[in-house]
Amino acid sequence: MVTSTRGFGGAGEYPPATIDAAAVAAEQAGYDTFWLSQPAEGDSLAALARAGALTDSIRLGVGAIPFTYRSAEEIARHVERADLPRDRVRLGVGSGVGVGALRRLREGVHLLRSMVDLEIVIAPLGPKMCQLAGELADTVLLNWLTPEYAATSAAGIRRASAAVGRPPPTIAAYVRCTIDPTARPRLAAECARYGSFPHYAAHFKRQGVEPIETTIQAESPAEIQERLAAYEAIFDQVVVRAVTAHDSVDEVLALIDAGKPSG
Repeated sequence: MVTSTRGFGGAGEYPPATIDAAAVAAEQAGYDTFWLSQPAEGDSLAALARAGALTDSIRLGVGAIPFTYRSAEEIARHVERADLPRDRVRLGVGSGVGVGALRRLREGVHLLRSMVDLEIVIAPLGPKMCQLAGELADTVLLNWLTPEYAATSAAGIRRASAAVGRPPPTIAAYVRCTIDPTARPRLAAECARYGSFPHYAAHFKRQGVEPIETTIQAESPAEIQERLAAYEAIFDQVVVRAVTAHDSVDEVLALIDAGKPSG
């Protein structure tokens, strides 16, 4: 049985006031980690540096910077410029899309490790990427999964680590959650957008589901907790990935409270 912790994740596009309030509230609510996505145009590392100055112990993650957005050298320079609490930061990277994705990820991670002393997170989708993540990552961050398929992905990652004689990485997963009915149209739009990308479309096809089936649209905090429990039986960490109607402080704080870890 996996002993799972709970993380909270938001969008890197959140207003700064929402990010700051969410980081503080997540720490106070007992979450182990606070994550931000990396938008194509944005600076989630700078936002996490600001969050780090406002908090004491919660670990901070960016999930994830594709190597097609920034090279390993660019990421390393950005890390050096940001005033990050290094002992608390998880640096998430992904292959990006296009030819040579596996090679790009392998080479990028090796180069990044030579330049920064941070925990490296890999965000894979398909089986080959999960295998590579199992071989290389400190933490693996999965995304858009049903609990049933999650077990398949996690098992593949752990087999890959064992095959190269290294301890298994921490395996975490984003689970998109709503609790406010007014957020559901936005969640549906996000599902449609991701489902339109070929590599994500293949990801959903492997699972035999529509994107919305990998999310939690809850009516109450109790329902969020019950639905998250199915993932916590599989993963080392489950990240409540908030989807709200307007990304306001109050909306995000409501989800932080609804999904907070027990005890």
